[in-house]
Amino acid sequence: MNRITSPARRVLVVAGALLITSWALFAIVVAPGDYQAGSSTFGIGLAITAFVLGMRHAFDADHIAAIDNTTRKLIDDGRDPSSVGLWFALGHSTVVLVAVGLVTAGVGALTSQIGTDDSPWAIFTGVWGPTVSSVFLLAMAAANLVILLRILRRARGETPAHLAAPLPGGPISLIIARTSASLDAPWKMFVVGLLFGLGFDTASTIALLLIAGGAGIVMPWYAAMVLPLLFTAGMVACDGINSIVTARLYRWSADRPERRTRYNAVLLTLSVAVAFIVGTVGLCGVLVDSAGVRWAPVQVIASTDLDSFGLIIVGALLVAWLASWTFARLQRTATP
Repeated sequence: MNRITSPARRVLVVAGALLITSWALFAIVVAPGDYQAGSSTFGIGLAITAFVLGMRHAFDADHIAAIDNTTRKLIDDGRDPSSVGLWFALGHSTVVLVAVGLVTAGVGALTSQIGTDDSPWAIFTGVWGPTVSSVFLLAMAAANLVILLRILRRARGETPAHLAAPLPGGPISLIIARTSASLDAPWKMFVVGLLFGLGFDTASTIALLLIAGGAGIVMPWYAAMVLPLLFTAGMVACDGINSIVTARLYRWSADRPERRTRYNAVLLTLSVAVAFIVGTVGLCGVLVDSAGVRWAPVQVIASTDLDSFGLIIVGALLVAWLASWTFARLQRTATP
């Protein structure tokens, strides 16, 4: 577990290259120009703001839940999922880079609708973003629930025939099976990140677009594009490191399963619950905001605040691993 795998090294290299490139471009291209972005100077303060917005976006609950559940599923498939977060962030940031490029190029049809709640853009993204992310998370939660049931059956000593029993038939089971089967390599998370990114439903993305829109009016496009590059560097660094850490946690739990069954089950239960909660809140939000559903239980779920939920998820996973690792160490010490 102390060895850094090749995929993990590649993630660190890509994240490091983005960090160096984005900040070098700021220092070489932007800082000497004394450019204005709206009413403020495009200086170190605005650069840090764009970078921090990317970092914060990486800790959105849907990002964390998607990376966590996909990582666990790929571990069960015997694959190294260390680059899951990198591919997801690259797909997501591709949409951001293209959108900011259009904004800085002065595409009025896009610029005029950013931040307007009743524009066609806002209506589309308000439905697309949470629907895609919620359906994906619920499908992955169901797929990981199957893995959890197999672990519990194995703990009860059931036969391999029982462990391999398929899900009951039906359209929902077919969707779950197809989603699980198609997501068989980390690079496919690029497509998932791309689909998530088309939602533009988070405050950090909208804020970046608004800032870039003001910057693109008064400075060269290549200088304004440093903003989304800094945003991308922050998101790739955090999502990339998150998937490396999560992969190590799940690999540790998968090693010697006869001694770590309880920890594996607890960690997987947490992942399934998180994906189910985030997916359900997202779908209820679509039903209330876009479909006009006024049923009280749905409205209550839709109003759930998930702004800090991603950070809570990361903290819970680390605490669970630390507690289990400490317990395992104490057991080894106590064994004569």
